[in-house]
Amino acid sequence: MKDRSLVRHIVIHQRIFDMWKYLLLLLLFGCNEKKANIPTVKETTIVLLPYEGFDTSLIPFIQRQIDSFYHCKVICLTSAQLPSFAYYKPRNRYKADSLLKFENRFLKDNEIIVGLTGKDISTKKDSIGDWGILGYGACPGSVCIVSTYRLLSSPALFKERFIKIILHEIGHNFGLPHCSNNVACLMNDAEGSINTVDKEKKWLCDKCRKQISL
Repeated sequence: MKDRSLVRHIVIHQRIFDMWKYLLLLLLFGCNEKKANIPTVKETTIVLLPYEGFDTSLIPFIQRQIDSFYHCKVICLTSAQLPSFAYYKPRNRYKADSLLKFENRFLKDNEIIVGLTGKDISTKKDSIGDWGILGYGACPGSVCIVSTYRLLSSPALFKERFIKIILHEIGHNFGLPHCSNNVACLMNDAEGSINTVDKEKKWLCDKCRKQISL
């Protein structure tokens, strides 16, 4: 009987040890995954992914602007076809959240992928199932998408508006939420309005800069 009690005692202790070992591993991996979801500016490479039909003559301009603003390395992939599963036929546009899922396929460590398209994009907003947008980015995360579709009506303002939206969505990827600290901050919520974009400066307020150590 003593031998059986000893064996039972050893088994119970082994199970307790295994349980704690499992919890420790879970905690460690959970922490690593959380850190990976918030890229740090200094360690990040920005990867431009132009979709078929996008005006690639804009790429050098975009690269210079991102480098100047975030001081990140910027590279560009070859053009990709827009995935058919993201297409929303009733309104002839593409679902932004589906495009982000597609971009995740290209993602590598310490990268942010910026999708660039000339097609209209949309997402769900409150009770509205299909809300047209200028850009969309995971916050925090490593993928975003920006569209020129709603910007082409004013050629003189096109580049300035476009780069503001790109920098705004990258800010979301770095973990910046919409900012209410300063109306001129780039991270203000455009609410789908180009007028809000025009009011913003190509500038981050002190609070936002501090949050991402820029």
